[in-house]
Amino acid sequence: MTDDPTGRSRRSPGGTGGAHRRPTGHEVAELAGVSQSTVSLVFSGKAAGRVSAEVEQRVRHAAQQLGYRPHASASTLRAGRTRTVGLLVPDITNPFLGHVLRGAQRAGRADGITVALIEPGPERNWQLTAVEALNAAAIDAMMLFGIEPPLSDAPGPTVLIEAVADGFTSVLLDVRQGTTAAVGHLLDLGHRRIAHLGTDLPPTTFKARASRWRRELDRAGITATESPEVLAGFSLQAARGAAHQLLSLTPRPTALFCDDDLLAAGALMAAHDLRIPVPDELSIMGFAGTLLSEAATPQLSTVVAPAEELGAVALQTLLRTMDGHATAPRPLPMTLVPRASTAPPQRPSPR
Repeated sequence: MTDDPTGRSRRSPGGTGGAHRRPTGHEVAELAGVSQSTVSLVFSGKAAGRVSAEVEQRVRHAAQQLGYRPHASASTLRAGRTRTVGLLVPDITNPFLGHVLRGAQRAGRADGITVALIEPGPERNWQLTAVEALNAAAIDAMMLFGIEPPLSDAPGPTVLIEAVADGFTSVLLDVRQGTTAAVGHLLDLGHRRIAHLGTDLPPTTFKARASRWRRELDRAGITATESPEVLAGFSLQAARGAAHQLLSLTPRPTALFCDDDLLAAGALMAAHDLRIPVPDELSIMGFAGTLLSEAATPQLSTVVAPAEELGAVALQTLLRTMDGHATAPRPLPMTLVPRASTAPPQRPSPR
């Protein structure tokens, strides 16, 4: 298995990749020596008169050898039992996820597909329980946002959003590009003591932000001593407490790069607690571009993620995956939006 620049895992040709990986229709076609459309005809019940008995037997034998279990196709979903897709998220209160849901709903509406929002919470065991329960229930497919799927007994048709797992198609934001833009903005303003207020949540997307933040500072010749890091729970108060730790250091950071606008808002609260003016003595950079970044005082500089487009692309990718076209789309780019929370560093005022 190899890694591509976006952080998605790619399977080496012919690799087994672990027992949990679900074989694809493309692999069945290769083994049987037929086209993927022929495999689709066989398992959709439309082979009669279009595929010979010998070819159909060869396809089914190849599927049996690989342990292939066909999913319902997108056409079956459109006319199936419920025409319902579940969007599982770890935290329903995150404002970003409402826009992801809206984008998915709009993309599914033309095909009569309903997207149901489900919150199993951040606890891993309960997430797995929810995935397994929904897989056995009257739901046709799933999109998992920031949730890794089970490592065995893989669920039915599934697309991951902002998460990566071997054997699954992922739809991702280009958080590395977004982080480069955010940290580059702070560097261009003249900051060197750029601390990272991160989150302790496990999804790949947060690890990618942290690694790119460090890489950009390394490239600028900024040491770890000049750029500390503190991880916080994903809440205002947790971010507030973590920011207190960073802002109590000597020398104090002149800028904070935050993993999310929510964490940046918590950092603003901490700066207010400590009477540190923003942006005169402290610049704060958010991430995601939620309405919270505009409602904060001062308004937060951030990198805007196309949340509705992310949801729409995820739903469209799910349908393509169910039709046997499992190529992941390119990561969606993010846009730097400088606002009032960032400025060139200044010498702290006397207390």
